[in-house]
Parts: sequence; structure tokens; C-alpha cells
Amino acid sequence: MRYLRTITTIFIFSLSLVAQNSTIVVNSGSGDGKYKGQTFVHVWADPNPSGMVFDRWTGDIEWMNNPRESHTRIRNAKLNINLTATYKSAPAWIPTFETLNGIQMGYYFPPSVLGVIFHFHGQGGSANLLFNNLERRIFANEAVAEGYAVVALDSADRTNRDWSTSNDLATNPDIQNVQAAINLFIGRGLMTASTPKFAHGFSKGAGFSPRVARALNFRATSMNLLAGTPDIINITTTPIIWCIAQNDGTIMAGGVQQSLVNYRNLLNRGIPAQHHLAVPTPVYPERFWRISGLTAQDSQTIYSALKTNGFIDGRGFLLQDPDTSNWQSVISVQYNSFLNSIGEQLRICWTEHTFFSDYDRRVLDFFNTYR
Repeated sequence: MRYLRTITTIFIFSLSLVAQNSTIVVNSGSGDGKYKGQTFVHVWADPNPSGMVFDRWTGDIEWMNNPRESHTRIRNAKLNINLTATYKSAPAWIPTFETLNGIQMGYYFPPSVLGVIFHFHGQGGSANLLFNNLERRIFANEAVAEGYAVVALDSADRTNRDWSTSNDLATNPDIQNVQAAINLFIGRGLMTASTPKFAHGFSKGAGFSPRVARALNFRATSMNLLAGTPDIINITTTPIIWCIAQNDGTIMAGGVQQSLVNYRNLLNRGIPAQHHLAVPTPVYPERFWRISGLTAQDSQTIYSALKTNGFIDGRGFLLQDPDTSNWQSVISVQYNSFLNSIGEQLRICWTEHTFFSDYDRRVLDFFNTYR
């Protein structure tokens, strides 16, 4: 498997290192076992316990890509590796929903606000996805635990549920709605005019993110699964982090490549930027445990059905695009109500056009830099 990661700092491992036979023990996580001939091994933290979020890995982390990511990889270059996933307190919270200029807005402000993250849904979506969609709620929980307020708004166009492509406050109703939300929060004492603001968009919402960030002087932008268009990329001076999926069937290979072109455009103009490409990952037996209503045993049952019926190879990787493989046909009927959620997790493993929480730490660290 080839792992490509393009960021402002590139780490190059010596090719002279040869993978060894390793025994890996993962406490409060998955990925343990005996490995032979694999250069990299994936590890995952267990789902967050109630009232907590993932904090970091401890133990033999010297060969780990990022000990602060709940899903990361370790270099298989030590005979015995012992790792433990640790968690930190994150009190439960409930968003408030209200109508603003005829659209729905949801938000939550922690007691001490370090900054405000505005999330923008994809085409056809709505504000409540930040709070109700599994992967996006993981991001929201981690952001709140970090000290950020989180806000999501519907797009003004509720017919196509898409965002305006104008770059100016005066002609873009979506930017106007974000400004109205900011004014509202300032008026209520939840933030001030100087509180750092950040844009976090998925798909078409990612296309809107640099527009609103430029118009309203946000500190940084996160673009998830969209490259962006020249009309805004060529003029923005806001730092941007891209999180892109290798097998994205919506933006296709051309869109993935364009995101790299746009990233280099910013760097060449002296604007801070990062670019992270997600590549396919194994479907480990506990993958579906994170879905509300499923246990670790349920997850293992679902995994076994996929494995036994030839949808997963010997290393746990999907053999076909889950959008076309008809994996649903081998899942027990008792899990019928979970098929959409299971499919979402498979699409993430395949790196389809689906929001994923694997790079949340990278996004929050990027925001922290410009806070």
C-alpha cells in the first residue's frame, strides 16, 4: 500500500529500514496482533467513553505517525510494541436550534470560548448534520472539548440546498446570514468582535468556506473533499487546510489533483496551507462499534459477514467500491436499520466522497495555529 501525505513539512523515512516481525499490543483500541512483512500497521482507539474524547496514544509511540490521532499508523520497525489509547474529559452538550433569516441554525458555545467554528454542509444537506451525523458529530465534540464554539447554518437556497458562489458580502445571501449570526452572538454576549472565527466546509460547503472566510476576515479555512474554484482560490489570503479522499467518486481524480494545484498556489503566494490525502484503510473488526446502537460484538459479526463473503481481503481492505459491490446482501436482517451508517463507514475506508473524522486533529491544530 502506498501512503501519500503532502503537507508543508515532509517527513522522509529511510528506505533502508526493513519491516520486521512484530507483536503489537493495543490497549483500549484495535490493531493488535502479530505482523510480518508489513511496513506500516494501522491502529484505532476504541469509541469515546461517555463524557470523554480521545486525547492521545501512550507507550511505544516513537514510530507512530501522530500519537494525537485516534486512527494512525505505526512503522513496523520494533519487535514488541505496546500502545494505549487515552481519553480526556469532555462534558456532554446539546446544541440550540433556532431560525435565522428564514433558515435553520444550530450552535453550542462552551463556557470559555477560544474561537468559533462555522460548519457548512454539502449540497443537499442541512445545518443539523453537524450534530446528527456520526463523523461530523465526532468533529464537533472534539472541537468543543478543545474550547471552540460550533455553529452550523442552512444554505439560503433551500430548493437546491446549495451555497451562493458570490465572493462579496453585498451579493451573497449566505455570507450575509453568517454575518447576521455573528452579530446575534455578539449581541448575546457569547462572543466579541475579536473572537477568532474559522470556516469548516464539506463538499459544496467547502467551496463556500473560503468565500465567507475572505469576506468576513476569518482566521483559517478547512476544505473537506473539494478542491475549490479559481475565482476564490486565486484571490484569498486566508490559510487553508485541505482534507481530500483518494478514491472520491464525486470530484474524481481531476478534483483530487486540482486540490494539490490549489494548495501549491497558496504556498507560492506565501499563504500558509496544508494538504492531506486520505488513502484506503482496512476495515477492522470493531469499525462499526462507533455507530450508536451497535456493540463491539455486533461490529465483529458485520465484519465477519463481509470477510467470509469475499468483500474484504486478507489484510482487511475492501476489494470493491462499496457503492457498487452489493455488500448489503450479506448483512443479517437484524442490522437493516443500520445499513446507511455501515455504508458510510465502508465509504470512508474506501475513501469515497464522505466526511471522515480521521484528520480532525490536523484541522484543529491548524486552527489553533491561527487562533
